[in-house]
Amino acid sequence: MSSVSSYFNRNRPQSVPQGPTQIEITNALKPLFAYFDDNFAIMNQTLTSAAMIMVMSRLWKEVLVTIEALLVPPLSDKLSQQRPLTQQELDIVFKWLQLLFDFFHAVDDETGEANGVPLDVLKSPKYHDIQSLNFFYFESTENLVRTSERMASATAARQQAHRNRLSAPASLSSPSFGGAAGLMGMPSTRRSKSIMLSRNLGTMKKAKEEKRKEAQADPNDDMILRILRMRPEAEKYLKDRSRQKERLAAAAAAEMIVRQSLVAGGGRMLGATPRR
Repeated sequence: MSSVSSYFNRNRPQSVPQGPTQIEITNALKPLFAYFDDNFAIMNQTLTSAAMIMVMSRLWKEVLVTIEALLVPPLSDKLSQQRPLTQQELDIVFKWLQLLFDFFHAVDDETGEANGVPLDVLKSPKYHDIQSLNFFYFESTENLVRTSERMASATAARQQAHRNRLSAPASLSSPSFGGAAGLMGMPSTRRSKSIMLSRNLGTMKKAKEEKRKEAQADPNDDMILRILRMRPEAEKYLKDRSRQKERLAAAAAAEMIVRQSLVAGGGRMLGATPRR
């Protein structure tokens, strides 16, 4: 990806003439595509199809990180020396992103069948974060700060609602398995554990999918903060927002410790039930 990262340094004239053509933009990636093709051909001789997709998926994540670094600096509470891109440069980066997206998806021109990384992997939360940069990149600093504050409030509200759900007491109507209940035809302890494990796996899968959709649907406040690192007038807000995030993280960590202590204490109480 180094050839891609240095593209702007080689093509930054003093004036701003007409931008490069689509062919020139595509040609800038040809050495990278050739490198990928050569290595994929070698790996394809020894790896299974599933393993190849896994390798390509991991590589796609690295591609997104590189594209992201071209657009914004890392997250920090300090101003960055990185120069924001011009509109023309931003357009080029997003054309590169689309070309790389199509390359990794690998749709067969004749059959229309995708042979590469699935769409749900390509369109990861990181991919959507980068897409959100295209929307926010040239917004005024005032609007970005206002949007960041609104997102921060919404995120805090969602986290609080999630903590409230986790801390809600268990239903008093939950059946007690084993013992006399087993004699009355209720599921045995072993069967109840199997049922609960199946339900937990289903719940975890559903929660993971909902989290992925939520991450894709809501633009990330962190991405706006990374844009603001290239705005000198946002220096104070960056420090204030960083302190706010540290306080929220500390409060969440403390609450998690308390919750784990309560759970551990409840387990000890159940284990200390006297024998008859």
